[in-house]
Amino acid sequence: MPIHAYRLVYPESPQTLERLWEWEKEHLARLLWNATMFGHELTHQYFSTWDELAQENQRIWETTYLPRPLYDSWETWHAWLAEYRALVRDVQDIYEEHHGRRHNDRRPAQEAKEQSKHAQ
Repeated sequence: MPIHAYRLVYPESPQTLERLWEWEKEHLARLLWNATMFGHELTHQYFSTWDELAQENQRIWETTYLPRPLYDSWETWHAWLAEYRALVRDVQDIYEEHHGRRHNDRRPAQEAKEQSKHAQ
């Protein structure tokens, strides 16, 4: 009896990694949900034996996932992170100039409240 397996495909993003084949019922339900919710597509294939399915997934794993480090640093990501940090610093500085304290720093506000209480 052939094994019917499915996987997500992303035709709008050809640079996407080749996905492993899924055959278990609970995983198929998640794939279908993902395809429906996010507008992706499912593709299917029949494998004549479990060994054929395992060999195909092994090939995908060894050629697509194994050579790729999990947290390979990207120049664009580092550039984005530097810009984001600069933006956060600028916003914090502007807030401090406008309010005289950092957003999460409640001490000056509490001290001013205590002083006004004692002055009355």
